[in-house]
Amino acid sequence: MADQLGMGVIGCGGISRAHLPAQQAIEGIRTVAVCDIDGEAAQAAAEEYDVPAVYEHYHDLLLDDNVDAVAVLLPHHLHRDAVVAAAEAGKHILCEKPMAISLAQADEMIAAADAAGVVLMIAQILRFRPANARARDLIREGAIGEVRNVIRRRYGHARDYKSEWAGKPDQAGGWVLYGFGSHEVDMILWLNDAEAEQVYAQGRMNNPWWHDYDEVTVDLGLSNGAMASYHHTTNSPFGAWDCLIIGTEGAMIVETEAIRLGDQVIEEPLDGRAAFVNQVTQFYDAVVKGLEPDPSGRNVRRTMAALEAAKIAMAEGRVVDAAAL
Repeated sequence: MADQLGMGVIGCGGISRAHLPAQQAIEGIRTVAVCDIDGEAAQAAAEEYDVPAVYEHYHDLLLDDNVDAVAVLLPHHLHRDAVVAAAEAGKHILCEKPMAISLAQADEMIAAADAAGVVLMIAQILRFRPANARARDLIREGAIGEVRNVIRRRYGHARDYKSEWAGKPDQAGGWVLYGFGSHEVDMILWLNDAEAEQVYAQGRMNNPWWHDYDEVTVDLGLSNGAMASYHHTTNSPFGAWDCLIIGTEGAMIVETEAIRLGDQVIEEPLDGRAAFVNQVTQFYDAVVKGLEPDPSGRNVRRTMAALEAAKIAMAEGRVVDAAAL
């Protein structure tokens, strides 16, 4: 493969409208094919972004020799099969989060990519937001000393979701724990360069639309010695989305576009499109330069292990050893 990368997009739902422009912003990428079981959606995406090939089944797209790599943008429960098929077809893979809806599925995806010698990167988009990246650098530089406590909150009000499968736990994995939690737990681990060791979690059902827990609290003991907690609700009229990190020499609050560090406010404006471009650029570089992407399948496995442990803890009411999973 030359430095020009032919990309195929599997799934033309709403998230594709972030991935497709990002691909087209990168000189070395040409989007050569799109696919969706809804043929009209696939055709509309192809026309909007000037993509030459349209398919309704991803197995057909994977037979296209012009496709070097794929973006897997499917409902959560379909990630494993599509990623394994793509790897077996020799295609590099950028897969949307959550990586899968079980740790076993994630391990199968990693094994398939390793066996085929292809890149498997997970689209953990929050890692590419400026405030999060700056906060991680500050923590690494010792700006607050050694981290002792992490408190992450995400509160909002969502009575339903535009995709019907989001309210089906067998397909979404649980919209809060896997749909949102794959962002939030990943941030806790990534900001602290840590893995989850002990995990305890509780969930409550509030809004019946989700058919699953929409009030979630996860407590984690981290490998760096810190403790962490993640609190999420989709039923609060009072919004919050931040991360309080307390160290031995200070504390910081990481917000969407700023970091509060002591009496300083460090502004980090968010350009959502730029974050997606940076994410796809890292994927491109990993493929053409033979690099390991930051959110590789192997790296994101630690997030999947923490989510698996939380799922077990909710079901069985006990502390789970995530490091043993």
